[in-house]
Amino acid sequence: RATAALRAPTEADPALAALALWCRHRDGDNVTGAAETQGAKIRYGPAFEALAPHEQLGLAGHHVLHVSLEHSARMAAMALRLDDGFAPDLWRIARNTIVNEAILAAGHALPRPALTLNTLLERLGEGRSGHAVLADWDCERLYHRLARSAEAADRVRRAALEQGVTLDLRPEGGADRGRGSDA
Repeated sequence: RATAALRAPTEADPALAALALWCRHRDGDNVTGAAETQGAKIRYGPAFEALAPHEQLGLAGHHVLHVSLEHSARMAAMALRLDDGFAPDLWRIARNTIVNEAILAAGHALPRPALTLNTLLERLGEGRSGHAVLADWDCERLYHRLARSAEAADRVRRAALEQGVTLDLRPEGGADRGRGSDA
């Protein structure tokens, strides 16, 4: 399903094409959304085929970044550290907004609606905007910022719901744990 989308960046975005080589790409008929990531495996569902080619490229790039940034392993480590205090939905929101911002900054498209880091920070009343925010935030820092306030967490959960954030990341090594589990 993703062959054309994975071939497209070889000339336009060789760095993304190189990162894609480290991923295991598979078709998955039971994928909830268009695609999902667990560990180094990206599974592309039937909804992926329905996307326009430029959206397929952006979404494949989105998942390639999840793999290269080890988001599944980092999610599992955070869940282990925080145990029942871990909110997997906030982790997914944090990493999704950062990856979406990076994909858009690289000039790729994403299926709409897509929640970005800039949009999320705007909702939280945080300072800077533009591509420079990518230098200031990583998933762990953003997760802790979201989790420290119930009001902020509720605000971003509403924003994620409005923007259609999907369950496209699974922790490495098993099931979700903690509060706010959405799997």
